[in-house]
Amino acid sequence: MSGNSDYYEFVPYKFGPYSFQLNEDLDILQRNGFVALEYIQNSKLIKAVGDSPKRATLRIAPERGNALIRKAYREYPYYTINSEITRRIFRGEELELFDNAKQAGIAPFIKNKREEQVLFTIGYEGKHIEGFINTLIQNNVRSLCDVRKNPLSRKFGFSKGKLKHITEAVGIKYFHIPDLGIESDKRSSLTTVEDYQCLFSNYEETLPNLSPLLQQVYSLLRADIRIALMCYERKPEMCHRHVISDYIANTHTVRSTDL
Repeated sequence: MSGNSDYYEFVPYKFGPYSFQLNEDLDILQRNGFVALEYIQNSKLIKAVGDSPKRATLRIAPERGNALIRKAYREYPYYTINSEITRRIFRGEELELFDNAKQAGIAPFIKNKREEQVLFTIGYEGKHIEGFINTLIQNNVRSLCDVRKNPLSRKFGFSKGKLKHITEAVGIKYFHIPDLGIESDKRSSLTTVEDYQCLFSNYEETLPNLSPLLQQVYSLLRADIRIALMCYERKPEMCHRHVISDYIANTHTVRSTDL
């Protein structure tokens, strides 16, 4: 789901639009006996267990199977860019259109020139995993560099193992460089902007000692052209990732921007 919305977000996946959060929620509902899942001919059928709320209103498309997939692909072409099944469900000129779109990749959807080298930074505060991943995809980010000291989160999808699985499932490489993070005890007593500024000023002074790690980030940027430094805070000025990106941008004269 997105923010306070009652709806799920989706990402372009092997078979079209997919929600990792929805899949997780279905597993939880199944374990707790609210839904039953049946697997028939490579399909998953979902059935509610018990009575549904009397006032529940659900708009369900009448199409089923390949007809439903074709409908979704035609209406939401963005979600076809990683699809492995277009040749199974389309023919003729329409298949050619989808093949051309796949060859073009995300070109019609990206917000920046795909050939331009950019060091992005991004925080996941206030975001759900699909929205976070879509932002990376739409900016053609090829590698995500996690600079959290402790890559754990109570939000679904943002702990290291799950995040690595999700990013690599959509074609984005994941790297974790914990020694570029800040110890949690140094952040626990921060209350004012001045506190943060002092912390980041002290952190900046340590960066020359972290030269091999900063060179690792720069090497990733040179190899993959468009990478993103990732941490938690929504505002880059409240996060040490901006200190890292500023240092690399000034040292190597590269463009840096926050997503």
